[in-house]
Amino acid sequence: MQYQLAIIGGGPGGYTAAFKAVENGLSVILFEKNKIGGTCLNRGCIPTKSLLHSANQYASLEKMAQCGISAEMTYDYTKILDHKTETVTALRTGVEKGLKAKKITVVQGEASITGNHTISCNEETYEVENILICTGSKVSIPPIEGIENAITSDDILENDCPLYDHLTIIGGGVIGVEIASVYLGLKKKVTILEMADHLLPNMDKELAQRLNMFLKKQGAEIITKASVKKIAKAEEKYIVSYQDKNGKDITVETDQVLCAAGRKANTDNLCKGITLEINRGIVTDENYRTSVENIYAIGDCRANTIQLAHVAMAQAENVIDVILNKEKTKDESIIPSCVYTTPEIASVGLTETQAKEQGIPVVSKKTLTGANGKCLIEQSENGYVKLVVNKETNQIIGAQLICPDATNIIAELAVAIQKKMTVSELKEVVHPHPTVVEMIADCL
Repeated sequence: MQYQLAIIGGGPGGYTAAFKAVENGLSVILFEKNKIGGTCLNRGCIPTKSLLHSANQYASLEKMAQCGISAEMTYDYTKILDHKTETVTALRTGVEKGLKAKKITVVQGEASITGNHTISCNEETYEVENILICTGSKVSIPPIEGIENAITSDDILENDCPLYDHLTIIGGGVIGVEIASVYLGLKKKVTILEMADHLLPNMDKELAQRLNMFLKKQGAEIITKASVKKIAKAEEKYIVSYQDKNGKDITVETDQVLCAAGRKANTDNLCKGITLEINRGIVTDENYRTSVENIYAIGDCRANTIQLAHVAMAQAENVIDVILNKEKTKDESIIPSCVYTTPEIASVGLTETQAKEQGIPVVSKKTLTGANGKCLIEQSENGYVKLVVNKETNQIIGAQLICPDATNIIAELAVAIQKKMTVSELKEVVHPHPTVVEMIADCL
């Protein structure tokens, strides 16, 4: 065999697997049809957070007067995009240099699996011992009349489309609310149309309700239980027709429409000569093995997985362990989820509702940001830290946060849940003062 492992896809899952494989002595070839870094680095996590950082910096100027500082500021969206591009390029270059330093063969092109030991790319055939599919996800386009008139997150995050005065967003999931936060921070008008009964349908309802309030305070119009029927072009505007929760037909006139209805597994042109079992993604067992021997799949392209970069990276480490017949390194049972709105949202483990559905007796412990010195100093919104505790064992089994720095704080709680820590054990930890993280101690 030419290579012991072939990896299709150079996103977080792909390059993490490549690094671990070579560190364990495997010869590796990696195929990437677009840019190294995949969705996360080029048109997902990183560019979104860069735009959010700029928007939050600008939005924070409104609060400066209350702290005794007066200034008149404006922004240049072209330079905001330049900062985003520079950040993405620097990180991508770092990954590319790492692959080169590890002597990992990288082939630019669209690879297709032609057998359980062969891959075709750029009219060449490569013989390999094992194949790992890390092709990620792509934008999901719902069957709405005129949806071709809408833009996607790819257009905003990678293709640098202009900033619109009024953006209507179809979908109130993570992508929708984060891009809404960018626009609201830059003082643009936002309308969110969400089919479910609350924003962030896959997260705790109380978090979603609090976020709804914060976004409305920033100027967003939010319509839930909205079924979008049509998008029509009208001169320089777009007309979005939807049906509200009462079945009433309503239209919104807007400058642009963003389709943020989620993402789906990317398996386009993947197989030529073999057939993999696919059901809303590539079907695998618990060890990432597909229906074809010697072929594995991880990350967003895998069926029944959580579409997050850190999940793909954890699975990347584990799948190499499986290939090497070792014990898995990462525990995938405890996965933190983060939303980079203002304030930030993070959760890990079970919610109260989920615990009760599983028959677990629980009690929740909550601390409000209004009682935290650091939050008051920084004039944060009225959020909270909530812990979900098993009544019988006193173990912490879940946490939901909506507060400043929630996406960093959640890591401590993920460790506590993974290590099955009790409230008493977490009480032993001394938290620094004044910090937002001491809200954990205040819950106990």
